[in-house]
Amino acid sequence: MKKVVLLGDSLTYGYGLESGVNWSDTLTHSLADTSVVNCGIPGDTTSGMLSRFQQQVLVVKPDAVVIFGGLNDLHWNTDISVVASNLNAMIAQAQFAGIKPVLVITSAIDPVGSLAMFGHNQQAVETLRNSVKKLSEQHAPKIKLMYGHGPTALKIIDAYALFEQYAAQNGYSPLYQPDGIHLSQLGASLIADKVISEFPII
Repeated sequence: MKKVVLLGDSLTYGYGLESGVNWSDTLTHSLADTSVVNCGIPGDTTSGMLSRFQQQVLVVKPDAVVIFGGLNDLHWNTDISVVASNLNAMIAQAQFAGIKPVLVITSAIDPVGSLAMFGHNQQAVETLRNSVKKLSEQHAPKIKLMYGHGPTALKIIDAYALFEQYAAQNGYSPLYQPDGIHLSQLGASLIADKVISEFPII
């Protein structure tokens, strides 16, 4: 049986979702002969993920690891170069150990639905959204160029771009829970479909 580790924050953990509807649950039900281990921790940052990478990924020796984080870092105004560096380190360590990395560029937040969580500070919401956009459009291509080759070639799933595309036609609110931050069942389903599409890699 193959093994996949999901490393992330509340968006991986499935915060606020009923049991069985998170994207990790969909992977469990959809990937034949594969054990899916959810190592999402609500509130965690990419620094926290990197600190537990040895124990939860390298020691376990899965066939693949899905890395999905960064939103909490950016919420706390961590410089985006630190986020990119942490993601880079996890990808490099995975490949060195023969583990296939899948990087999910984090979804942003609902520009209206999240306002209450930010004290109705529109500037704070836009700053966070712009940081995620920069991660998607500037940093992800660089990471792909470095690690997107060889037998453990990096795969990137851009949840930011995916959600922006959906929202352009349907609005943001269906993608999120009422807080405008955490994934709705639909948002989780969209991510699940994209991740599953990459898993012929293992």
